Parts: sequence; C-alpha cells; structure tokens
Amino acid sequence: MAKRLFWSFFLVFLGGFSSLSWAEDALLEKAEALLKAGSYEEAALAYEAYLAQDYGRLEAHLGLGVALAKAGRLQEARFAFDQMTRLFPERYEGFFNLGQVLLLLGKPQEAAEALARAAELRPTEEAYLALAQALAQAGNAQGAAEALRKGLAPERSAAYRLALAQALYASGARSEAVPVLYALLNREPKVAEAWDLLALILAEEGLKGRALRELDRGLAQVEGKGRARLLLRKALLSPNPEPLLKEAYALDPGLWTAAYLLGRSRLEAKDPKGALPYLLSAYRTAPEPEVALALAGAYWALGDYQNAYRYAGEAGPAGRFLKAQAAHRLGRREEALALLEGLSTPEALSLRGVLLLELGRAEEAVAALGQAYQATPSPEVGANLGAALVALRRYGEAEVVLREVLLKAPRLSAAWYNLGLALKALDRQAEAERALRQAALLGSKEAEALLRR
Repeated sequence: MAKRLFWSFFLVFLGGFSSLSWAEDALLEKAEALLKAGSYEEAALAYEAYLAQDYGRLEAHLGLGVALAKAGRLQEARFAFDQMTRLFPERYEGFFNLGQVLLLLGKPQEAAEALARAAELRPTEEAYLALAQALAQAGNAQGAAEALRKGLAPERSAAYRLALAQALYASGARSEAVPVLYALLNREPKVAEAWDLLALILAEEGLKGRALRELDRGLAQVEGKGRARLLLRKALLSPNPEPLLKEAYALDPGLWTAAYLLGRSRLEAKDPKGALPYLLSAYRTAPEPEVALALAGAYWALGDYQNAYRYAGEAGPAGRFLKAQAAHRLGRREEALALLEGLSTPEALSLRGVLLLELGRAEEAVAALGQAYQATPSPEVGANLGAALVALRRYGEAEVVLREVLLKAPRLSAAWYNLGLALKALDRQAEAERALRQAALLGSKEAEALLRR
C-alpha cells in the first residue's frame, strides 16, 4: 500500500503544477522529461544541477526525491524529502513522501512522526492509511486504530473502513470492529475480507453458529478468489472441512493455506502420496516453516530421506529433529548428532543414544537412552538401552531392562537378540540359546548367524 500511495501521489502532485512556466526553464524541463521517461539516475543529476542554482524550488525538491526513490537510493531520497520539510514546513507533500520513504527504509516510528504531520496539514485518506500502517509496523496497533478512527469521515472508502476494522481487531478491540464491519458490508456487500474478519470475530466470541450464517450470507454475495477466502474460513469452523477446502483450492490455487490444510489432512489420514501435490503447491506459493515441515514429514513417510532432509532444513528450528532423523538415515551420523545438540525431548535423547551407540560411544549412549527410557519407557527405547548395556558388558542390568521390554513387546526381535547376548556372557547357555532362537524366529539375521556357529 505504501508504494502505491507514494507513486500515485507524485503523479497527482506534478499535475497540480502543470500551469507553471516550466518550458522557460530548460534544466527543470529536462529533469521532468527524464523522470517521466524512467531515466531516474539522469533525472536525479538534472534535478541536483537545478537545485545548485535555485535551492528554493518546491517541484525540484519533489522531483529529486522521487527520482532517487525510484532509482532505489532510499537514503538519498530520505534526505531530499527531509530538506523539503525544512524549506516548506507547511506543505503536505514533503512530510507525506518522507514518511513513505522512511517506511520503505524500515523506520516506522520516524515514518509515523512525518505522516502524523502530513495528516495534520491535509487530512486525506491516504495520509491516515499510511500513518496507520507506520504505527502498526512500529508495534502500536492501538495507535493505528486511533489514527484511523480520528480520520474517519463519511466519504471514506471501503478500503479505509476495512483497514479501521482490521486495526481495531489487531489492537484487541474486536467488539468495536463489528459495527464498522456491518456498516461497511451494508454499503459494499462484496468485500470478502470484511465477511472473513466478521466471521473470525464472531467465532472468537463463541458465536460459531452465527459466524457460519454470516459466511453463508457472504458467499451469496462474493465471487472468485474472494469466495475462496470465505470457503477457507468456513472450513476452519466446520467439522468436515475437506470438501470446503477442495472447493476453495479449486477457485484459487494460490490460496496456500487451503492447499496446506488439505495436505496436512492427507498426512493425518496416512496418505503421504496424496498429501504431496497439495503441500508442494502451498510451498511454491508460501514457503512457510509449517509447510516445509509438513512436506518433510510426507517425504519421510515415503522413505525419501534426501527430500525429507531438505525440507526439514527449510522448516527452521521446528524441523531440527526431523532433519537429524533424515541425516541419520542418509548415513550422516556426526551431522545428525550435531543437530540434536540442545534438544532434550525423549525422542531426541533416544535418537542421540542410537547414534552414540553406532559411533562406538556406548557410555554416552547409555546416559542418553537411560534418560529417554525413564521419560518414555517404550519397548524400542528399552531395546536400544539394553543393547548399549550389553556393549558396556553390564549384562545383569541389560537382562533386567530387556526382560521388562519383552513383557510389553514379546515380538521385538532386537530385544530377544540382545537378551541372548547378555545371557551367553553370563554363562547361562541354555537360556541364551532359547532367546536367540526366538530372535531368529522373529527375523533376526544376527541371531541366525550366531546360532550357526
């Protein structure tokens, strides 16, 4: 919005000065022609040359600022517009454009100060919208709402009224946003964003049924991509969202949230292959961490560990554990171990223990697997702990853990195999042989090889 206001204002401003005798001033005429032709660097030089002769010409300062901004030289544009405000402190143009450039520079608080002055000098819709944008970016949602409320007038557009409702909602005054939304929709019933926000507020107030009814009213008015947005909101409030999500996605394939939710529902239904097209579509539109994580999960379920590793990395901190799992499957044990550093969930401790055991660091493996087993005594973790204890020749402790595991999971071949090793080391040959035979029956190749010796 800031860019659009900035450039459209520049064109309006030049039109306002068309009656000046610029043809008599060859240098200024040249600068204007270069600017209109898109030769921004040359235009800036021409305006600078003119100002060196006459520093008090308003339109030359404005032209220089715009040329610099369009050339991407924002710091220099900031200086040009700042000079304008100092030379012409009662002119709206300098403060408004200075505020826009400061917004583009990521200085919203300074932008808000300039735009507040612009709104005082000329209370236009664009000034209040830009001021609200600056205040919102500065983290002052309440200030943004107050600015828009102050600038509200009968002639304000639907876009302005929607911005006011959104600002009120963002500031926590959602009940105050409701009458603004109803007034807007009574005038402009095809504004999808207004129906969407109204339904969201009603649902958050515990009025889910009313929210759904309002969405149906909106769906009777809105078409195209706006309709897709309302279908998405209805899906989020419905017990059976999938048909609504599919309809929304068909209307607007760029609606990444619908594609993401469809993919996630396929994942939850144990259909990773069906999830992939939706998730890839969502990721192409919006490579958000949650989408990347879902993609990594789909590839993991399909056994594509290279892509699971890639997208888990794109997911940032939330994907670290899955990235470590994929690195382990790809044979990158040291990297997987480094990725697990600082993670203390039972799953992370369990994987850390397995990696340490595979790297021959049995003492550390026992420490990690012991913590994991204490937190979540699953048979798989217990079997790995038993294997680590066997590796350390702590056969008595291994037997205790493995027998406990086998009470819960009597068909776990790894537990039978490691129990056989522990019993063999304790010189209980008959028991060891029975344990190894059971492991072999359950598919342990290692147990079969040991029995053949």
